[in-house]
Amino acid sequence: MTGPLWALVAAIGFGFLQVSNRKANQLVDAYRTAFGLLVAVEIVLLLRAALLGDFGLLFTAPLSAVLIFGVTTLFHFVGGWTLLALSQQTIGVARTGALVSAAPIIGTLVAAIALDEPLTPTIAGGVVLAVIGVALISLSGRVSGSVEWRRPWFALGVALIWGSTPILIRFGLERFDHPVEGLTIGLASSVVVYALLLTVTGRWGMPMPITAIRWIAFAGLCGAIAVSSQWLSFDLTTIAIAITIQQLSVIFVIALVPMMFHQPFERMNPRFFAGVLFVLTGATIVLLS
Repeated sequence: MTGPLWALVAAIGFGFLQVSNRKANQLVDAYRTAFGLLVAVEIVLLLRAALLGDFGLLFTAPLSAVLIFGVTTLFHFVGGWTLLALSQQTIGVARTGALVSAAPIIGTLVAAIALDEPLTPTIAGGVVLAVIGVALISLSGRVSGSVEWRRPWFALGVALIWGSTPILIRFGLERFDHPVEGLTIGLASSVVVYALLLTVTGRWGMPMPITAIRWIAFAGLCGAIAVSSQWLSFDLTTIAIAITIQQLSVIFVIALVPMMFHQPFERMNPRFFAGVLFVLTGATIVLLS
């Protein structure tokens, strides 16, 4: 049960990450918010390596693993987190979290094909229930006179990326079986690439307000815990189980959003909570399978 427990820790961390990230990108554009989050997470991971005496381990990874981890984090963080921030600015943190929950069906299917992981009727049924829950949640937020909820493409792009990258993570761990250290290695390259992209596109802009920096720092701590737990779960259990349990982060988002946001499209209704029930049921079925 170690793998599923790490997946649950990741879900809790991602819930706090999404909300704090949304707070930050209300004050700063999505691109600089994503970059600041990457930097904050990498700082936390480097401090962890230094405190635990694992810093030297970072230099023992084979080149093939370094390349795989680098490509994985570029897709997952540079692409995924930027789209996540753009989606949160467009349709809100609750709807974004709901649509991103479509990732399990992608991850489960890809893992069955690429890694020959089991795809039993029970697992497939649990994933389908979770996806039905996602649909109910995403369709629950229409507000009279508003069409913001009709713009799901950024969030669905995140789901596609986050559903596919676990396969790359597993390939990298076959060559260097140290999940958190592999994450630290890969994320370093993402920070450098994102900094170059911001420089080339001239998106540095004005200095960040201190409030945004505080939210990004908190998001970095949550993100380091969440992503480290996520990579550990992918190493210790099947991708179908790990990625489905991680979608429970939407529950924690639901609990936090009403306390921190007051936009109309963040409001909850019975259809929303019915969707939550489906997501929970689907995740439980996949776990028990």
